[in-house]
Amino acid sequence: MKKGLTTTLSILLGMATFGCAREEATTGRSRQSELRIVSLAPSLTETLFELGVGDQIVGVTVHCTYPPEAQEKEKIGDFVHPNLEKIVSLEPDLVVAEQWPSSRTVPRLRQFGLQVVDPVSPRSLKEIYEMIRTVGQVVGRNERAERLIADMRRRVVRVRERANRLNRRPSVYVEIDLPSWTIGERSFITEALDICGARNLFADVRKRALLASKETIIARDPEIILSFAVSAERLSERPGWSSIRAVRNGNVIDDFDQSLLSHGNHRLIEAMEQLQNRFLDALDAG
Repeated sequence: MKKGLTTTLSILLGMATFGCAREEATTGRSRQSELRIVSLAPSLTETLFELGVGDQIVGVTVHCTYPPEAQEKEKIGDFVHPNLEKIVSLEPDLVVAEQWPSSRTVPRLRQFGLQVVDPVSPRSLKEIYEMIRTVGQVVGRNERAERLIADMRRRVVRVRERANRLNRRPSVYVEIDLPSWTIGERSFITEALDICGARNLFADVRKRALLASKETIIARDPEIILSFAVSAERLSERPGWSSIRAVRNGNVIDDFDQSLLSHGNHRLIEAMEQLQNRFLDALDAG
């Protein structure tokens, strides 16, 4: 208890000193062109780099690994358990974070006097566009953000037009983690699959993610499996799974870059383009 109190007091004392120092430092500093930024999510780190302010980032989470330059930034832990003393020591003008109602990280950072912008963690393409727009505004890259969004929209149109030429929509089971965690309706991945011309096997479940029973997966018999958790070989060894069409026909994708699909930013469009090609190959093979 005594140790925890000492840590809290040291942070508060550090913040008092830091607050005065930051005010002095920013007196002659351009408000946005020289921001010192800490990012608390891979999706936001990638967006900041894409908007051209990667050189202004002074701290990121341990999960921020793209682009490669992000790995050279100071690490502040993760969003759930950030190192507050480390964040304070970096003297950020801005902290960007994803908005999660259950998290106490953002309120704690604001209590220490830090400016925090926390766009909603996207559940749809529309919310991804809004996240990019919000980040662009706060770092002074409005025009670049709008150009990025416009390019994304154009590419989505092309993917959708290509999907409309398919004679059927294959069902896809996405295994995001063990033992059989998958995505439901309230995920931008479900929307992305739909635009690609496929159908999420659990699109009827009104959740962002769910733990599906292996029996249900076998019964629903997906045509394609996208696995981020295990290899195609290990999937085929599960009891009863050899009867699933995706396994039987060799349509298990186990080498796809999960970060492209799961981070919820501009890179999702690249994931859609790549996945659509993989889906078309699977349909041709079937």
